[in-house]
Amino acid sequence: MAILAPLTVVFIVASVALVLIILVQRPQGGGLAGAFGGAGGGGTDTAFGGRTGDVLTVATVGAFVLYLGLAITLNILDSRLLAPPSPEEAATTVESGDDSNTAAPTTPAPAALPSLDDAVAPAGTTSP
Repeated sequence: MAILAPLTVVFIVASVALVLIILVQRPQGGGLAGAFGGAGGGGTDTAFGGRTGDVLTVATVGAFVLYLGLAITLNILDSRLLAPPSPEEAATTVESGDDSNTAAPTTPAPAALPSLDDAVAPAGTTSP
């Protein structure tokens, strides 16, 4: 359980980094912005020079792989920590004598049901 908190913080940092890396990138093709005369394709007049697209593409892929790996890892760890113990694990706990997690049942046993011999026949009928 202690590992989930640091991994969650790294996951949030990776998410913010991925968003920021994507926002810094220059649009590559015309797309919808090019159809309306917007900033699409063309010149190399970017804020950080002409070759930063390669670096940002690699950074985007790296941040995405980190994001995806952390998401899968957190999901697996969380599901294993919250899952009820399997019957095999419960049996080994009982066999080992560790009864700190087991409690005696608190519900009383049901009362005995009346037998059919004690049943009263409905009015107007004869009993056999």
